[in-house]
Amino acid sequence: MQIPGPARKFDVMIACDTCCDLVMSGNVRPQFKQIEQLVGDYSLEMGGSATILGSQLGKLGLRVGAIGWVGQDSFGRYIVEQLQLAGLDTTRIRTHASVKTGLGVLLTEQNDRAILTYLGTIDATHPSDLDKNVLDSCRHWHVASYFLMKSLRDFWPEWLRECREHGVTVSLDTNWDPENRWQGVTDLLPYVDIFLPNRNEALAIARKKSVLEAADELACHCPFVIIKQGEKGVLARKGQETWELRPGPDTGLPETVVDSTGAGDNFDAGFLAAYLSGEAIPDCLLLGHRCAVSSLAHLGGVRGQLWKEHVARLAATPMYVK
Repeated sequence: MQIPGPARKFDVMIACDTCCDLVMSGNVRPQFKQIEQLVGDYSLEMGGSATILGSQLGKLGLRVGAIGWVGQDSFGRYIVEQLQLAGLDTTRIRTHASVKTGLGVLLTEQNDRAILTYLGTIDATHPSDLDKNVLDSCRHWHVASYFLMKSLRDFWPEWLRECREHGVTVSLDTNWDPENRWQGVTDLLPYVDIFLPNRNEALAIARKKSVLEAADELACHCPFVIIKQGEKGVLARKGQETWELRPGPDTGLPETVVDSTGAGDNFDAGFLAAYLSGEAIPDCLLLGHRCAVSSLAHLGGVRGQLWKEHVARLAATPMYVK
């Protein structure tokens, strides 16, 4: 993809919520009292909202810089290796001597998942790790895992103001709030160019009962709001313009949804890759959709990611964007 705009080293930079995901699939529910149950499959994958997004962006040909920490363990080495294979610059990913790499244990079924998370290096990145000099080397900054990366939460308003002063655009995907409080997001949105929540997150943050009401409310705070609705598609609102992406009957979802982990992050990456390339909004939504759907057919959020060669070969997809 040809990226227009100022000649800077990176198209996108991310503060990484580095972790691995141990993903298990099966129609079971964990039980205590030493009850053993069988699962159908498992896979160890690179996790983390920012790292999954960064990996997909790199595979689509964007120049991505990653900032963060990994533990001094095999999980940490695996994450750095995966990011490098996707083409990311990992010179700012450092090894922590006393904190383990974050770990998520996921039990997934067709349209849902349960997650147990050990924070570790997910929350190891601190404001001191973000050097303002990097803002002269990137075009866009993506904020992910807003609620899990607690050490940066109070720092983001100041940092995003610096982004604006340096001509760096900003996108935000908060992900779920484990405390279900949703504080601070609306205060951050005026510094955000593109907000990318899923349906449940949008309803919780806006405190509304319908997606349309949530879009109206969030659009009062942020110029461009994109609400991901899973199999129902996407609703996008920018100023007075609205787009709806409605998946077609043959291409909306794969025949078998293996795992939804990372699908939203892959949508974000596909959308941003097209958007930063100057594509029209409907085309940005379509690439985001294709990246999300591709990931659904595999365990974890990385195995099903599209490379730019795949995108070049994709046929027209029968779906409706207005």
